[in-house]
Amino acid sequence: MADERPAEQEGTELHALALDRRGRERVRAVLNVLTESTFFYREDDADLFFFLRRNQAAFRELFEGYFGWRLHVDRQCARLLKERQYNEALRPSQRALFDLRRRDECLLFALLLEFHEEEGQRQGVTPDEDRNLRFLLADFVTFALRRFREELGEGCPPEARIFEATRPLFEQLERHRFVRLLDKKQIEAGEELPAGMAEHLLYEFLPGIRCYDPSLAARSVVLRAYRSSSADETQINAANADTETEREKTEP
Repeated sequence: MADERPAEQEGTELHALALDRRGRERVRAVLNVLTESTFFYREDDADLFFFLRRNQAAFRELFEGYFGWRLHVDRQCARLLKERQYNEALRPSQRALFDLRRRDECLLFALLLEFHEEEGQRQGVTPDEDRNLRFLLADFVTFALRRFREELGEGCPPEARIFEATRPLFEQLERHRFVRLLDKKQIEAGEELPAGMAEHLLYEFLPGIRCYDPSLAARSVVLRAYRSSSADETQINAANADTETEREKTEP
């Protein structure tokens, strides 16, 4: 008698069987690595990363079927994408996610994606290469200040405010492994590096930065939201100033 089980169910069982044959410990290692940080990079563990890539269909089915998560895998990195959060009792600050909420940081990140694209073209580093693009923090800050002025004109925030937003942004970028701060003492002698590295912090982009859209369309969405928020803040500040003035008039 022919087996009349649905093809989808049969596929699930075959994937589970394939994973089991390849070793429970390696499967367990992949599952833990994927949930321990935002990204799993090939450089973290080349053998384990290859195991994941070779069996990505089975892992994808596992994550989608049991957790509702999507698995992204390319030649350099892997990550889990969660469509929703289930613990509604957690405040945004209590979630271990890359989640920018200050509008200055959001715009800085959008400009960082643009900077990454331009620097890659300038330095001749393509997505197909294994080497990571390196940059000076000072160069990005200079780029960001210029782009803030070009995009926002008179609505551009003070430079001090942009500097203030840069530090917490890069703390998050390091924690979630979008960038890596380099120890200049450990850099190989004779390696070509950006000029002026002795005076400034030297970073390199990690492959996860390529998972985000650097296009003009995506940046325009951020800019519109930024301008809208800035206008709301201006109105609130003006209203507060008017209230304070009225209070001063009525106080004896």
